[in-house]
Amino acid sequence: MTLGPLEYLIVGFEGTRFTGQILAELRAARDKGIIRVVDLFAIRKDEQGNVTALELSDLSVEEAAELGPLAGDLMGMFAPEDIEQAAASIPNNGAAGLLLFEHTWAIGLKEAIKNAGGVAIAGGFVSPDVLQELEQDLEAAQQGAGQEQAATRHHLQHSQSTSNRHHLHHRLPHQRRLA
Repeated sequence: MTLGPLEYLIVGFEGTRFTGQILAELRAARDKGIIRVVDLFAIRKDEQGNVTALELSDLSVEEAAELGPLAGDLMGMFAPEDIEQAAASIPNNGAAGLLLFEHTWAIGLKEAIKNAGGVAIAGGFVSPDVLQELEQDLEAAQQGAGQEQAATRHHLQHSQSTSNRHHLHHRLPHQRRLA
């Protein structure tokens, strides 16, 4: 069995209430075959700093059996130290989600690379800070392009209406002014 790339993500929240919106998006991505949630912990820290962690996984019994001894490693991928480290970054009366997911969309690509004799030399993700900057730059460029398009449309509309008036002026019969 080929595994897709595995990624982990820690998401922090103010307060200890999860809305479920993120889980709905995870389910939607899973249902589309984009990802598989391998391990997920919901971590909460109360006002006194006491930590509670709840573990969830999308690996079915059949998938776990197919993975054999690796299943235990995957399903228990996060060690207690990982939970403690994630919890340490949560303020009192806060929460975090600790997620390990497989990029199932990439399994075919991974197999094709392997079958073609290719070997991954490097890989990684763009850091969240850099990604946020890129998103802001893209949004600013889109807004600038939108303003340019609006100005161009206004100019074209103005030109067309002027042209139409000019064009109509030549088609309408001229009235003579009597002095």
